Amino acid sequence: MKTAPIPTFVQAFQLAGGFAFTQALSTFSKLGIPGILKDDSMTSDDIARACKAHPPALYRFLRFLSKIGVVELHGQRCRLTDVGQLLRPELPGSMAKGLEILNMEPWQQSWQHLLYSLQTGKPAFQEVYQQDPWAFFQQNPQYGIPFNEWMTTLSKMGAGAMLKSYDFPEEGTICDVGGGHGFLLRSILEARPLLEGILFDLPFVVRDADLGQVANRCKVVEGSFFEQIPAADLLILKSILHDWDDNSAIAILRNCAAAIRPGGKILVMDMLISDEAGITGYFYYIHMMVLLGGRERTVEEFQELFTSAGLQITQIIPTGSPQVVIEAATR
Repeated sequence: MKTAPIPTFVQAFQLAGGFAFTQALSTFSKLGIPGILKDDSMTSDDIARACKAHPPALYRFLRFLSKIGVVELHGQRCRLTDVGQLLRPELPGSMAKGLEILNMEPWQQSWQHLLYSLQTGKPAFQEVYQQDPWAFFQQNPQYGIPFNEWMTTLSKMGAGAMLKSYDFPEEGTICDVGGGHGFLLRSILEARPLLEGILFDLPFVVRDADLGQVANRCKVVEGSFFEQIPAADLLILKSILHDWDDNSAIAILRNCAAAIRPGGKILVMDMLISDEAGITGYFYYIHMMVLLGGRERTVEEFQELFTSAGLQITQIIPTGSPQVVIEAATR
């Protein structure tokens, strides 16, 4: 049976009321209801007791959430939809930490100043806080810590896709440039027992690195990819270039080109923007501008970056995720 089209006014109302959806999802998560329900169904009164909420108010709240596809209500009984399951913090691929981040003041304030970015082409975050996000996160760990945790969550989501899509070498040294807490590098080294690794990132990031059982095959190096990158046979930049404008991205790639050993490769994992790209890609297309002054890029734009850095793209590999793997070598 075909679903009736949503009236134009209702579509416009839903878009205009997006702030309420964000707050509702955030509150739903803060109350711990996804973790209370899990795969079960409960009455709204039982849920209210479990999360210490006002029962009639919570029922009204759950009815609203049912209309935006987060829960299903059958009388007084409530259960999570597939969308609601993504808010369970204990499940792989959970959106819970990302939702927490998006609702925090720095992200909300940056988007409140979207007009500034559109009028100037500059990041709103810098205008609001008078410093770039990396310095801000270091000075404000209440934001920096959950941000890095969310980056680790994204690495967990992307690591499997990258491992399935790219044929990593059996031997040599891999450097994860801007590798955060090291989950992606750890996953690769676990799959390739003869490889050695270098985790490279800012000092306040790598101090919380977790390399598990591959720590004996992995060096942790503090530094900036705008200065000097450790030499390796394979360099990985996952979700790095989209943080930066073209000049900065070229500078990073030039430092990568200088660090590649003879016959080595660079792997960039990022989204591609095209007319066929989905809403996730286009959200980050704007989000990177507002937050960092960066951007998602088209194939042609990536080719220009790599060429300017003295590199040549050798293949672009779909991963079955929103990101692709771009392999490059020196020209």
